[in-house]
Amino acid sequence: MSNYLIELVMIHTALMLGYWFFLREERQYAKMRFYLIGSTILALIIPLFKLPKLFSSPEPIQVVPLEAIPLDAVAIAPAADTSIWSFELLLGAYLAISLVLLVKFFRSLLHLIQLERQSSYEKFDDLYIRKVRNISGSFTFFHWIFLSDEINKEQEDYHAILKHEKAHADLGHTYDILFLELFKIAFWWLPTAWIIGKEIKKIHEYQADAYALKSYHIDRYSSILISSTLKSNGLSLASSFHDGLILKRLTAMKKQAKNVSPWKLGTLSALGALLFVVFACTEELDQEIKEIGSQSNSISFDQLPASMQTDLGEIKDELSFMKVDVPEDDDLSEVAGLQDLDPELVHSMNVDKPNRAIYIALKKDGANFNYLSDKSKMAGDVFTVVEEQPEFEGGMWAFYRYIASEMKYPLQARLEGIEGQIDVQFVVEKDGSLTDVQVIKGIGGGCDEEAVRVVQNAPAFNPGKQRGKPVRVRMVMPITFKLSEGETNPDNSTKGRIIAEKVEIVTNQLQVNANYTDGKWSGTIYDENGGEFPGANIVVAGTNAGTVSDLDGNFSLKAGESDNLFISAVGYERVKLEGE
Repeated sequence: MSNYLIELVMIHTALMLGYWFFLREERQYAKMRFYLIGSTILALIIPLFKLPKLFSSPEPIQVVPLEAIPLDAVAIAPAADTSIWSFELLLGAYLAISLVLLVKFFRSLLHLIQLERQSSYEKFDDLYIRKVRNISGSFTFFHWIFLSDEINKEQEDYHAILKHEKAHADLGHTYDILFLELFKIAFWWLPTAWIIGKEIKKIHEYQADAYALKSYHIDRYSSILISSTLKSNGLSLASSFHDGLILKRLTAMKKQAKNVSPWKLGTLSALGALLFVVFACTEELDQEIKEIGSQSNSISFDQLPASMQTDLGEIKDELSFMKVDVPEDDDLSEVAGLQDLDPELVHSMNVDKPNRAIYIALKKDGANFNYLSDKSKMAGDVFTVVEEQPEFEGGMWAFYRYIASEMKYPLQARLEGIEGQIDVQFVVEKDGSLTDVQVIKGIGGGCDEEAVRVVQNAPAFNPGKQRGKPVRVRMVMPITFKLSEGETNPDNSTKGRIIAEKVEIVTNQLQVNANYTDGKWSGTIYDENGGEFPGANIVVAGTNAGTVSDLDGNFSLKAGESDNLFISAVGYERVKLEGE
């Protein structure tokens, strides 16, 4: 969301600067109006575009997950003060101001509706005029033309005013005003949202004046405009003949309209196209890869670990390779950065913990990395296990930070001297939501309930995947509540700290119905609930030969009569099928 707002600000500001330098002094009001409305629409939608998705829908690239690397325990103060500039506070202020502006907007609408109901009708030529008491001058809202009851048909300016107001109605100026008012309500903190509202109203008056001048000589119309009651009605959603800007309107009427220079239109078109490409294109190399690449050395295929060479041998020409060294005194922040990478940039990774090194296989442009898995499905040949564990947005370290900011040491537990470890179990669903949150080992004193509350309110994870398809994964998080000896709070309760340990996956048991006949294993794999399980990995023990279960959980794999099979899937214990 923050990226969207930043891009919107940059795009709208750039387009408004283009208007300010190239169109503001022009007299082609229809083009100017189109540009202002169009630039606002573009600022809203360009950040939503992702160009590669407009032209193709490639299959998701599956990534070999990093080997689990334990994180240090996170100490959490039980009553830590939070910054007054917290996200929740800023969001609350944002919404509060937007709500005030929205209420004002609806009050203006209701006022206009009340005026319409209180008005009396008067016909002039083919127009139905709404005469209203206690207003000054005239104004238009959609096709409602309102006139003060002080203005009558005998007055010299009556017909000119109607021509002007009819132009507002015919040109649909109210739609512009309503759209920009709603834009201002949503993005009230954006200066250009206020500037464009004033600019569009000025253009509306110029357009309406030009429309009226088709029936009146400029000297007569100017005289009428000057002699009219030049007062604003305070109706921000309406367009009015009696608007301000009289001197500017008179000056604009006297200037002869001419076409906008082609070079200006070309420059603005190029600006719009450039902004679209810059902010909508997502095919450039991820910045984090660039940073890692600048700190790492490219390596050849022969320098990869033997296991990676075995897995990637048949497609090594479609990949490039690099090695990331993690210093001994580093807190593995490089790994946290790798976890945030776009999976489509990475084919596979391998973590060498003893040597503190990470080997990365990166895809080359146009390479088809479904080749290997498709080949294994058809021929039972070389096979790569590609599984993705559930991951919190920003990495598991961000999950621990969330726990740190939300978890409080209950007063009851501190007063009663309760401390110890609890284990919180939860399920990461296929959509990333957390369900079935429960304490499977508790200590009481309100600690169990506090832990469940915090985990239940956690943002969604990126779900675990097996062969690119989301799967349910059960996880357990140990949390230790520990009192601080000799330290007390103002309420005489003992101070304490909370330690969030590394989250572990709880493995469930796959169910397999299989048999060996005619030189091959065949059967069906089921999950813990008895449902067909697609995407499970089936490998012949001691070889690289394997396959995966299809959408109905079925599989078939050639093997020797005495060969054993291993069946594995993320979040499940490995199952062994023994040959005869």
